[in-house]
Amino acid sequence: MTRSVAAAATIAALAGLSACSDDKDDSPDASATPAGRICDGALDEPAVAALKRLGGTDAFEELTGKTAGGQPNRFSLSRAAAHLHDGTELRSRCTVYVPGDNSGAPLVQLDFQAADKPPTRSGVEKADPDKQRTYYPLGAYAATTEENSTVLYFACPTKGKDGTKPYVDAGVFSSANQLKGHSTSKDRMVILNSVARHLAEKLGCADKAQLPSTVPDGESVTP
Repeated sequence: MTRSVAAAATIAALAGLSACSDDKDDSPDASATPAGRICDGALDEPAVAALKRLGGTDAFEELTGKTAGGQPNRFSLSRAAAHLHDGTELRSRCTVYVPGDNSGAPLVQLDFQAADKPPTRSGVEKADPDKQRTYYPLGAYAATTEENSTVLYFACPTKGKDGTKPYVDAGVFSSANQLKGHSTSKDRMVILNSVARHLAEKLGCADKAQLPSTVPDGESVTP
């Protein structure tokens, strides 16, 4: 099984989505990329440090090749901004691997899509009360769930084929057995916040997004 095929299966299991199977023909970058250049260079200094802690290394690999929709797999802020209203086969996602790891599981995958409204804390806790979460005062809603999911919604009206949507849903799916360090929740949010902030600037909604350059400590809730 190639790394990209295993990655698709792993992410689909984590996210509960079969849409990630468009990665089946991808290949990882042949050479490691410095952390500061990952995700189209959208990681600021704290995010670079966070990624290094999570991966236990200074350099990483991103997917090359193309999606089922013919889009490059290597992340681009411009393509992410242009395809917020499209399916996963067209959206630009940043999928990051630890070099030399043959498990097929990415360290993190960042994805961005247009959304009608953010979830609420009471709503997510009622729907799934048995998960440990950490909430962060960022955007319209920001939380990590155990070692897998990181979610950040921010206000940013965009128009697409499905009409105008007032928010962007930014997420990270991560492979728990890949994560290193003692602050994996905050490090994941620091990475996501940095890329989301750059995307908000690209979209012209940075003033509305409420994404500060420094991520405050979160509030952890254990069921």
